Amino acid sequence: MKRITSILLALLLCGGLAHADYPDRPVKMVVGFGAGSATDTLARIIAADLKDELNQSIVVETKPGAGTAVAAGHVANSTPDGYTLLVGSNATFAVNPVLHDKLPYDAKKDFAFIGHIGDMPSFLIVSAESRFKSLADFIDHAKQHPGALTYASSGVGSTGHLVGEMLAHEAGVKLLHVPYKNGPDGLRAVVAGDVDAIFYTSTAAASMIDSGKVKPLAVSTSYRTKDLPRIPTVAESGYPDFNFVGWIVVAAPAKTPEAVVEHLRSALRRTTSKPAIIQKLEEIGIPMPQRTHEEFMRFVERDQQKMVELGKAAGLSAK
Repeated sequence: MKRITSILLALLLCGGLAHADYPDRPVKMVVGFGAGSATDTLARIIAADLKDELNQSIVVETKPGAGTAVAAGHVANSTPDGYTLLVGSNATFAVNPVLHDKLPYDAKKDFAFIGHIGDMPSFLIVSAESRFKSLADFIDHAKQHPGALTYASSGVGSTGHLVGEMLAHEAGVKLLHVPYKNGPDGLRAVVAGDVDAIFYTSTAAASMIDSGKVKPLAVSTSYRTKDLPRIPTVAESGYPDFNFVGWIVVAAPAKTPEAVVEHLRSALRRTTSKPAIIQKLEEIGIPMPQRTHEEFMRFVERDQQKMVELGKAAGLSAK
């Protein structure tokens, strides 16, 4: 009996020491969006600072597809040891469960949230050659030509897709959604004239906005952004209750040891609370609201319910 007790105690001590040594090898952050996307850019900014907080290298890997479900399923089924993390979004945890009956992960059971790393306002963006000068122009044309206007997004269930559905519902118009494998492909399609518009982040569209190839008409959030303060909100443009924001979160597989989860949360909190990081993100169009973990979890629950209600109102059913 004493020998068994000693063995159990040794195992517990070894486990504790293993957690204390975490991380002792590079950590991988899997992004559910394509290379060059706003989320990829955000993840790399966060990883560059977080590696110093963890005193360990962080590898950012993009694994786009199925509205982040490919990346989420991959991480959910990985070893829960803190070395494989997901950079997911509201699409992962609030939208996909509304649109899909079968997912390779359970949005509410398969992950432990590490922390919120940024919000993603969406802009209605059209080609510089477009006839549309404002959101009002866009909606007027949609009313006169139901179903004729096309808009791109980074995939079914993406924030861009849902913003378009919400705007169509609020304005009482029909828009044709054209999903692309990733956001950059959708943006290029706008420039080429293959689609009329895209709901996309200013972060990922910055170079094309600055070069004059595309022009933003309105932003989905209830506030104007610091990087494009002259662009009005949808709410200002005739839809006062309109407010839609994407959010990005780092998450670990659900069975990751609590000590590792807390270590990651503390390190990530230090990174995201640094004034230099906050300023850098705001300058590229990614607001970083300062919330406690509990406040963010309550926000997530409200957003999940909001997506359920939007799905019903817009006629979006799980498939």
